[in-house]
Amino acid sequence: MQLPLSSQMNNQEIGKVFNFIAEVLAAQPGNQYRVRAYEDAGVFIEQQNHSLAEEYALLRQKEPEKAREIFREKLLAMPAIGESIADKLLELFETGNISSFQKYLKNVPAGVYPLVQLSGIGYKKASKLAEAFRLYSANMALEKLLAAAEAGKVRDLEGFGEKSELALIDLLQKQYQKKRIPYAEAKKEADELVQALSEIPALSQVTVLGSLRREAATVGDIDLGACAEDGAALRAALNQIPLIKKVLVAGDNMIRIYTIHDRQVDLKLSKATEWGSFLQHFTGSKEHNIRLREIALKKGLSLSEHGIKIKATGET
Repeated sequence: MQLPLSSQMNNQEIGKVFNFIAEVLAAQPGNQYRVRAYEDAGVFIEQQNHSLAEEYALLRQKEPEKAREIFREKLLAMPAIGESIADKLLELFETGNISSFQKYLKNVPAGVYPLVQLSGIGYKKASKLAEAFRLYSANMALEKLLAAAEAGKVRDLEGFGEKSELALIDLLQKQYQKKRIPYAEAKKEADELVQALSEIPALSQVTVLGSLRREAATVGDIDLGACAEDGAALRAALNQIPLIKKVLVAGDNMIRIYTIHDRQVDLKLSKATEWGSFLQHFTGSKEHNIRLREIALKKGLSLSEHGIKIKATGET
């Protein structure tokens, strides 16, 4: 298979790729160091609020000769990013590919990757399903697997049964339905969460972000933003909210939760002093933010979710 890579991938997409490679290597002997390194890098990258791809693209525009060296040093200063991973990220942003990752997947069916994006399906289970039902096309994998499950063919596989087959059917059907969420539906669910989160003392601000904040007709994901100074108190409080079924990832900058509506929601966190810039950035769109950064650079300024700085002095 070939991973669907691009130089314009966002942090969540990049993090998923690293986590997937970690799962692939974990199924093979003698790769435990790389597995841990890729897992740590994947989680860290997903938690970053600022787009690494956008940052490097803007740096290449401003300082084309020194951009690679400058950005590599910045990557190496980050937790969980060593020399090997830094070079892979640079390769991705410059070429749209990570050649070593593609080599790991030479004998992996293409249908495995879309399957592991589903909640509750890991690499081993996805591989078994892909081999059994010849899921060699990433674009057709979910459709073919749903047809097989609805025909009662999954329950006969070792490790599966009628109950797991029905759960798989439900999961796949929901996956098709949630490709784009109607605005009214997304707003209703988001408003419920905002109301519940607003009652947490550790939060001083809570609101919707992204396309939902822009009131787009349909929404790809539900993203929320919050102003939090006490991350530990917040993470403890989340486990007490009935609307939240599970906390999937709990980092310093982002918390990923799974709701009783079987919806994955990202809660991005900001400092009180950066709240205005944070809202502007994560309201988007991506193209809008790129244009604003280009204007800022021409004026000798640096614009990010953390605020506006004078590049020459670093003053805000």
